[in-house]
Amino acid sequence: MKLHVNNATTSYLRNISFELENENVVILGSNGAGKTTLAKIMVALEENDHVTLDGERISRLSSKRRAEAVNFIPSKLEIFDEYIDVEEFLQLSLLNGSTRCEMETILKQLEIEHLKNSSCKCISSGEAQLVLFASGLLHNAALSIFDEPTANLDSDKKIKVYEALKEFSGWKIVITHDLNLAYQLGYRVLYLEHGRLLYDGSCQSFFDPLNLEKLFGNSIKKVDEYFMVNYR
Repeated sequence: MKLHVNNATTSYLRNISFELENENVVILGSNGAGKTTLAKIMVALEENDHVTLDGERISRLSSKRRAEAVNFIPSKLEIFDEYIDVEEFLQLSLLNGSTRCEMETILKQLEIEHLKNSSCKCISSGEAQLVLFASGLLHNAALSIFDEPTANLDSDKKIKVYEALKEFSGWKIVITHDLNLAYQLGYRVLYLEHGRLLYDGSCQSFFDPLNLEKLFGNSIKKVDEYFMVNYR
């Protein structure tokens, strides 16, 4: 499956073009860089004529075909039904051949099986993040776009998400601020700044010290294979 973004321009984006073909990608950039806007364009949550999937405009796909092809997992779980519990919410995500058995496996892998009967409105922000992430895995679309999947998570849970991403066989795009997650995943990197695509290339080249200095100045330093804010 091939996704082509052609000269995407909105109030947040400026002339962004790239092509992906079953290739895992990390999208990096500061707050307001346009990462989430770009993701919404790619799944036609914002009407546009900039994106094609296998040569067909994604905005013209039927609802069924689009659900099979792409899924956007937002950075925050928003539930409007105060009575729905975690298990009921995840059952709504059993699409494209996924099963209850897979749901049980993912709950166990993320160590949130104890939340099954908990109201989605009453769990913590970190627990909600994991439930939302699980729903994205269960949707089983050809392309899944995860927006900040490790937000609100402690270190142990970030590792669980990283492991699940590595094991998940589907085509993935991960939006993140976490340079360490991006580095460990090793995916192709798209880096946005002020709505412009400043870097599109390999993970190895992105994390080359000269490139990091070009993009971040002296604000980032590498210590024992980890990237940290340089408070000086």
